[in-house]
Amino acid sequence: MEKMSFLQRVVNLFFTPSKAFDGLTDGVSYKDWLYPLIIITVAMIILPLFFRDISINEAEERFIRIERSISNNPDVPEERLEQMNAGMQEAREKIADSRENPFAFRNLWGYLLIPVGYFISTAFFSAILLLVGNFGMGGKVKFFQMFTMVIMTYLISGNGFLMNMAPGIGTLELLIKTPLIVIKESTDMILSPGLLFDEIDSYLAYFLNQLDVFRIWGMVVMGFGFAKLYNKPSSSGIIAVAMPWLILVAIGAALVKANSLMMG
Repeated sequence: MEKMSFLQRVVNLFFTPSKAFDGLTDGVSYKDWLYPLIIITVAMIILPLFFRDISINEAEERFIRIERSISNNPDVPEERLEQMNAGMQEAREKIADSRENPFAFRNLWGYLLIPVGYFISTAFFSAILLLVGNFGMGGKVKFFQMFTMVIMTYLISGNGFLMNMAPGIGTLELLIKTPLIVIKESTDMILSPGLLFDEIDSYLAYFLNQLDVFRIWGMVVMGFGFAKLYNKPSSSGIIAVAMPWLILVAIGAALVKANSLMMG
């Protein structure tokens, strides 16, 4: 069978996901995972620039809420309060510097960590799926076969919690959400059942709010890829991916809720 081109694989990813991962069982080269890594990195660098000021404004608002919460807490010792205020002042200065000097290297070097962050997060979930497939199902899939399959799905969507990107880190997800963020003037653009709640204040609400339609789409496509790698029915592949995915979503929801409680 002739090897599928990267462009054809991308087209299949969006329109016929059951065929998008054909040929991966025959082996992969570094180009198979490097090309999507480059695309999603470029998207992650360029698209957030369109709502950069919105993100900075939200960061300033978060610090105001934190400062208010700290100052209203009578249990914080005076010495500890001074240390915290000094740290907050330093953080405020960094935000102001980022706004005033966006192209200074000190404010740009973080972009170099984006592909590293993608690589690590992809490798982490790939390792989990290898445990499920190779040890739980007796398969023999190699790491970079799984890695290639997982990173391809970031062309659709991905949870941005670990990279401090509330809207998500998927290429298509960001392409669609960016104009909506600009119009709404808020990065709180998660298209999930959380929209049904007046306020996200309970663990259940935080959990459901993580179930963004784009992220579910990406997870389902990942299930097709898993099924292809292990020669299983698509339904089995989706279930095998959904179980660890939902566990991580549950953990993420708990961390987001804890963070929100700390920020007051």
